[in-house]
Amino acid sequence: MSLNPDQHLDRVKPKAFLIWLCGATLLALVMRLLFLDRPSFWIDEIYSVMHASRLGEGNLTKQFGFLPTYLTLKLFGALPPAEIATDPSSWMRLGVTEWLVRIPSVFIGTLTVFVLGWLARPVVGARTAIIFAFLLAVSTWHLHMSQTGRFYTQQLLFFNMAMLLYFRATSIGDVRRLVASMVCLFLAFMSQPPAILLGVVLAIDWLLGFLDKDARRLTWPSVVAGGVTAALCCGLLAYDIYRNTDNWAQFGQTTSQTTPVVLAGAVWYMNPIVALAAGAGFLCLIQRSFRLSLYLLMVAFVPLLIMAGLAFTDFFVHVRYTFVILPAWLLLAAVALDRISLSLIGEYPFFIRHLAVAMVLVMCIYQDLEYYTAGGGYQPAWREMFDELKHTKQPGEIVYGDFHAEMLGAYYLEEQNAITKVTRKSLMPFLDEATEPCWIIDKVGTSGGLNWPALRDRADLIWTYDRHIMQPYSSIKLFRYTPASTGSE
Repeated sequence: MSLNPDQHLDRVKPKAFLIWLCGATLLALVMRLLFLDRPSFWIDEIYSVMHASRLGEGNLTKQFGFLPTYLTLKLFGALPPAEIATDPSSWMRLGVTEWLVRIPSVFIGTLTVFVLGWLARPVVGARTAIIFAFLLAVSTWHLHMSQTGRFYTQQLLFFNMAMLLYFRATSIGDVRRLVASMVCLFLAFMSQPPAILLGVVLAIDWLLGFLDKDARRLTWPSVVAGGVTAALCCGLLAYDIYRNTDNWAQFGQTTSQTTPVVLAGAVWYMNPIVALAAGAGFLCLIQRSFRLSLYLLMVAFVPLLIMAGLAFTDFFVHVRYTFVILPAWLLLAAVALDRISLSLIGEYPFFIRHLAVAMVLVMCIYQDLEYYTAGGGYQPAWREMFDELKHTKQPGEIVYGDFHAEMLGAYYLEEQNAITKVTRKSLMPFLDEATEPCWIIDKVGTSGGLNWPALRDRADLIWTYDRHIMQPYSSIKLFRYTPASTGSE
């Protein structure tokens, strides 16, 4: 399929297309390997190692997402035994490092650029697919998740493979592609259950096909494949919730991001210039392919709006759960950039025609530079803080922190129970009873924060490990509390 009225304008030879796509993939690999181990571990990466060490236990829908971490740690002989899975203090000696935990995401994220670029070609045309691949390669959001030891790149890959395969299959009546799309949707769900939100989009598109009497969508294979996939996903999720009710209930007991943060955060992560270009792409596309424009619009907005709506409830919601919508936005942006460059053919030389493409890519790369430098990889500076603590803390001085500080402290200090776990409510009574100097780690900006307003009046702020960008959940403050009876130092 080509979105260009003049078909010869979209003629990119298969070899040239493959060269461009490989170039985008190579760029993605280099950027994702760059400074991979510079950011500290994030608490969820600690969870990844824990779950990988106990693969096969717990929720069935939480196994496949940790398989790459398990295989990598196993291959390098760094997989912690199940009996010490909850004790990170020995992991460093086993060889567990930031680089090793993140490398699966690097390769999955790099592979995503090639695979989605390849699958996008028959949907949006070769030129647009090439632009899309480069946008994905330099996307800061995708870069960040590709340098994070979690299942999000895996979920995004299968989610968007399903999205592209389904559209192509129902456009040409290809049963094999249709079945492949449902398999990918199931694998996306098994990577992270919220991927089932794509099923909502596919159901809406199928119903619109019913209203339009579109024979290529209204087939028995589509009913059977969609029904079996929905039954499997819903059945497994219901079984997990029934079997591990308390585990799932915790998602209703944790402070969630607000609706404005979810919406604004998604736009900021994908880059506002990309969002603006995507809007222009929708307006261009709706004139040439109404179904495709509406389909990409739904993929871009339905999961986002559902998550924003859930933020009003007691469910835990975070902007990272909307990460899967990124390719839909990039595809729409690529459509706009391709149309702009095509409209200038015959009037201007090559470099002027593609100036808009270059500007958007440069804006994304500028955000990447911010991510690498001031952004610190968008991860809290736990390693730097614990290094400071090791050099300044006196023997016997107690260190208080929340659960995150406890787990990460065990890893970086290589000492079990190095951090005494407290909560916002229990910290102040501990300080009231203290007779010796002690330390407090306050992870500001999350549900685990230990009351920064009260601490600043009672303890000395030793250091702030902040990220000098619009990234609200990255600040760590280190305090030293000296009881009045011991005098100040």
